[in-house]
Amino acid sequence: TADTLRLAEGYIEVKPLGPVPVKGLEQPIDVYEMIGAGPIRSRLHAAAVRGLTRFVGRESEFEVLRQALARTAAGHGQVIAIVGEPGVGKSRLVWEVTHSHRVHGWLVLRSSSISYGKVTSYLPIVDLLKGYFGIEDRDGPPTVREKLTGKLLTLDRAPEGHLPALLSLLDVPTEDLQWSTLDPPQRRRRTLDTVRRLLLRESEVQPLLVVVEDLQWIDSETQALLDELVESLAAARLLLLVNYRQEYQHAWGNRAYYAQLRLEPLPAEGAERLLAALLGSNAGLEPLTRVLIAQTEGNPFFLEECVRTLVETRALTGERGAYQLARPLPVIQVPATVQAVIAARIDRLGAADKALLQTASVVGKDVPLGLLQAIAELAEDELYAAIGRLQAAEFLYEAGIFPDIEYTFKHALTHDVAYGSLLQDRRRALHVRIVETIERIYADRLAEHVGHRSSLRPSKCSAPAGRMGKDRRVSPRG
Repeated sequence: TADTLRLAEGYIEVKPLGPVPVKGLEQPIDVYEMIGAGPIRSRLHAAAVRGLTRFVGRESEFEVLRQALARTAAGHGQVIAIVGEPGVGKSRLVWEVTHSHRVHGWLVLRSSSISYGKVTSYLPIVDLLKGYFGIEDRDGPPTVREKLTGKLLTLDRAPEGHLPALLSLLDVPTEDLQWSTLDPPQRRRRTLDTVRRLLLRESEVQPLLVVVEDLQWIDSETQALLDELVESLAAARLLLLVNYRQEYQHAWGNRAYYAQLRLEPLPAEGAERLLAALLGSNAGLEPLTRVLIAQTEGNPFFLEECVRTLVETRALTGERGAYQLARPLPVIQVPATVQAVIAARIDRLGAADKALLQTASVVGKDVPLGLLQAIAELAEDELYAAIGRLQAAEFLYEAGIFPDIEYTFKHALTHDVAYGSLLQDRRRALHVRIVETIERIYADRLAEHVGHRSSLRPSKCSAPAGRMGKDRRVSPRG
């Protein structure tokens, strides 16, 4: 359908089949047949095809990267990690570096992992090697062998024994007898050493920028290679630039040549600059700007997608940088692209953690611990362990400790998607249980607590999520 095609924009090639009647729908819907893979490989790539928005609010982070490039060029290898939640701009910052004049004369190798990448050994490394050797998807084994051999010959001191390990990584048969006699641990050792030494040798020819994105999804073999590379690059002209979400862990933090850049959502001033670039300077857009910043909490991707949705639904008219409202401040649907990113992240939680997050979303954006504990149907130690994991993954934050411990969702939109993922019957049952619990455990101070109103339903970007508070009334409606 058109909605699905929008989510897969650029990733696939399609053929329109025209309007098709669908049972249960009044009007036919446009249907498309997928005919092949498209050229797009990332969300940022798709955005770049449309035209990237102005890069704002990351001046200090870019300066750290500029200094790291200078130190690396001088022969002091560096590791820089960019860390942050989805949509905060990790890939955009990498894009700005790799497309900067500061890497003129450098060799830039890029790769990334994918959400199901943990089950495929060396997947990002294979991607990186294909870029290095100029291998395309259509290349057959003879062409791959030719490209590998030709490239290795250009390295006058290329280590012996590279070819069998590299051919094996790229799924090309090798006739090397010594390689065939190695057992799996020996092949693994040879593979790790081959790729590490190849990169270090290339860094002797020219400064080398190695980018590996989305480390939260890498497999154990890629992790092992990165660990070994980090140990070897202190005196190399090699900058390893990685990014990942906050749940990923590594053991590089004690290296003197390691630095971490923690990207937070844009502050109000940065978000206003971004929206000014997107919307323009029309004074009539100020209320919309405030709503967008409040609901997205400064997440750049969320901001851009909400604006894009407003344009596509014709709530905004004009062109980028010169929009105007076509009608009074509209109700903004949660963009499908944003919903997909958040929903995928929620779906990767363990079953117990996901259920707890959904239960918390029915309480509201702000979640008193006592109330959550009463309705969660978990033992106390299990509850605290699950909350700890949700905090570590930055779904929930501790927001207060008096008079009761209270947690809050990191984003209103995360709360919205978690709430929307519940079946209606389950949602209604939780609302009833919450009201009954409030009446029981807060019987002596009901006036201090919020109630569950119909406006608690978070289906719109512009509709603030319901919350527990001192100025609201209890109602069992869901």
